[in-house]
Amino acid sequence: MTFATVLCCVATFILSSCNTNDDIPVNNDDTEQLADYTIIYYANGGGNADEYQMPMIGDFYGASAEAYEWVNVVVQYQYSSAENMKKQSLFQDEFCDEWGSKTVRWAIDPQKNLSSQMGDQENIYGTDNADCTCPDSLTNFINWAAKNYPAKNYMLILNDHSNGYTPDDELAGHFTAKSLKRAIANANVRLQTIYMQSSLMNNLEYQFELKDLCDYMMASTYVMPDDVGTLGLMVEILNAFYNDIEAGLSTYCSINVETSEYGFDPETPIYTDLTVTRTANLDKLGEMMREFTDRLCDTYTNGTEQQKQLIDNCTKQAVKIDATQPSYDATKYMASIMNALPEVYDDDFVQKMADTINSCILAQNFSSYLINHNYIVDYSVLLGVEGSLAPWKSTFDDTYGQLEFDRLVGWSRWIKLNF
Repeated sequence: MTFATVLCCVATFILSSCNTNDDIPVNNDDTEQLADYTIIYYANGGGNADEYQMPMIGDFYGASAEAYEWVNVVVQYQYSSAENMKKQSLFQDEFCDEWGSKTVRWAIDPQKNLSSQMGDQENIYGTDNADCTCPDSLTNFINWAAKNYPAKNYMLILNDHSNGYTPDDELAGHFTAKSLKRAIANANVRLQTIYMQSSLMNNLEYQFELKDLCDYMMASTYVMPDDVGTLGLMVEILNAFYNDIEAGLSTYCSINVETSEYGFDPETPIYTDLTVTRTANLDKLGEMMREFTDRLCDTYTNGTEQQKQLIDNCTKQAVKIDATQPSYDATKYMASIMNALPEVYDDDFVQKMADTINSCILAQNFSSYLINHNYIVDYSVLLGVEGSLAPWKSTFDDTYGQLEFDRLVGWSRWIKLNF
């Protein structure tokens, strides 16, 4: 689908939801005021990522000049190593040797194009904080963006390979849940929206870790949508919905997932999804899950053998999100336990839990394949340890136990019982 086609889709979506054209948001603020938004796009090539990340960034140039009057877009991107770039079909060897591992930083100029800006030697960012895998580099970039392209609101888009949350990731030397939190917290501005443009990131561990640093989080439980064809649309949507971010994010979420499966049969196994979370409501969810976990651990430890067996059966039947790690559908898992133990979780508690989860979710879209096979997942959560991940048992309290999610919910108590 071309950008023009996608733009037509969003125009149709906006118009169909309004009675007249006068209902469409129009930016009439004084032109000397701050821009409404600055999109801060931070990406690391890494491995084979360049040949699909660069076209995504190129989409920003498809937005209209009018939208760019009110929306800034700044990009920091680090190319893969020359060796890895040469394995990708997009590049010639000479280009790989020249640009391998270099970091470029620039502001999108809608009058130019991707190659002229991304390939401009003047946009090379030096050795100081140039490593995009370093948390300090992200802090530096956010501060640079806010200083040079100030706006009323800021959206951070993080694009990289990802694997959700596992405790062994916290032992790595690069971005982890804790180091990402520090990088954003140390910045000089508060973000309105964080868009985790990576797969498997719509998990409770990351949601709670970042909840105090933004108003909205956008992430995929399964596979991130193919944003080729829609990032320029993000600029248009932020311009159109400058005074109603919830409507804007909902619109983008819907069209992005629909675009990713455009042209495919509904039975094609496409696992793309996207959820927008209101972070202000996660504290209440933490309170509810704390009570849920208290009752679960007490029942499993002190309850009857029949109750313990019922819990074990729910755990065995839990929906797994990814074959490589022990993360599961959190809401269906909790629902199955609450349904199995009505003497522990009465109807009032079950309804409050459902209402709390729903209050967190602003928007949620799934591919037709996921919908048809009932694979819809609100959030994922870690349930245990298995296979190659076993070594992190010895450092569990120093990793998982330090998460904001565990501090509020105490979920590690159940994981330990569930080993």
